[in-house]
Amino acid sequence: MRSIGILSQTWRKEKINELKEIAEKAGKMGFNEIWSGIDPNYIEGIKEIASIAEKYDMYFFVDINPDILRGFGASPSNLRVFKELKIKGLRADYGFTVDELIKMANNDLGLVIELNASIFPLDKLDYLVSKVSNIERLKASHDYYPIKYTALSLESTVRKSKEFKERGIPVAAFIPSPRYVESRTTVEMLRGKEVWKSASILFNTGVIDRIILGEPLPTDEELSELVEAREYTKIRVLVYPGLTEEEKKVFEGVYHDVRIKEYSIALAKLMKNDIKPRNITRRFRGAVTVMNSRPDVVEVWIFKKEVEADKRFNVIGEVLPEDMDLLDYLSDMSPVKLVPVEMK
Repeated sequence: MRSIGILSQTWRKEKINELKEIAEKAGKMGFNEIWSGIDPNYIEGIKEIASIAEKYDMYFFVDINPDILRGFGASPSNLRVFKELKIKGLRADYGFTVDELIKMANNDLGLVIELNASIFPLDKLDYLVSKVSNIERLKASHDYYPIKYTALSLESTVRKSKEFKERGIPVAAFIPSPRYVESRTTVEMLRGKEVWKSASILFNTGVIDRIILGEPLPTDEELSELVEAREYTKIRVLVYPGLTEEEKKVFEGVYHDVRIKEYSIALAKLMKNDIKPRNITRRFRGAVTVMNSRPDVVEVWIFKKEVEADKRFNVIGEVLPEDMDLLDYLSDMSPVKLVPVEMK
C-alpha cells in the first residue's frame, strides 16, 4: 500500500501555527504520515502535531539519536515518554548498536522502530529481523540531503531499499520541493523536479512504499500533486489534430494493466471501441499510438525506440517533452493516467 506524508518541525516554536495548519490540511487530504525532528525543550509543539495526527489517524514518527533519548530521560529499554506524547514511531537516525535497536523494537508499548535505510549495515539486517518478535514493529526510512550534490543515487536508493522490502519492512524516502535548489531529498536526480514526478519515479521502483514531502511548508499544489501521484503516474500527451471520438477513449480513466516491453510500454483496459485505421506513420521515442484492430479493448502503445509504420497502429500524439524521462521509470502494473494536451 502506498503511503504519503509531510515533514513537520515541531521544535520550531515560531512556526508552530503554520505547521499545525499544514498538518490539518494534509490530514483532510488523506495523507498517512507525519515525520518530525523533536526538541525536549519544546514539548508543546510535539503534543500539538501529535494531536492532529491522532485526529486523522496519521502515523506520527520522530527522529531520535542517543542524545535525544537522554534529553527526554529515555533509553533503549525505557521509551514510555514517547508513548505518552502519542508518538507512534521512533526513527533511529544514528548512534545505536544493532542490539539496542532490537531492544527498542521489542518494546511493549506498541511503538514502531524505523531503521535508517541509508546507513543501516545490511549484513546485520537478517540478524536484527530474527531477534524482533513482531516484524510489524519495523519500518525503514532514508535520510534526506538538503545540500546540492550530496544525496544518494537512485540506483543506490533502490538497492538498499530492496533489502528491507524483501523482508517485509516498508521503506520511506524524501522528495524535494522544486521551489528550492537545496531542498530535502533522498535522491539527487530528483532535485528540481515537480513533486508528482519525483513521487511517481520512486513509487515505480516497486521498493519504496512511502513518500515524505521534504518541504515543511509546502504549497497546496504540492500537497495535491503528492495525493495524485499516490494513485497513478501522470503522463501528458501532446495530441495531434484530428483525434476521433473513439480515440478519445484513450484518455478516459486510469490504466492498471501496464506492461513494460523492450521497445514500448503497453497500456490496456477492456472497453468497446470502433477505432478505425488513421495516421499510420513511423513510430518514434515518445510516440503515443492506439491499435485499430481491438474492438473489445483499448490498447495504447507508447514507444521508447524508433520503429517503422504498422497498419495496426494509429499515431495519435506524443509524450510531452517534459515527461519523456518518465518512460524510463514506469513499471509493470503500476497505474498510469494519460492526460491530453492540445497542440498550440
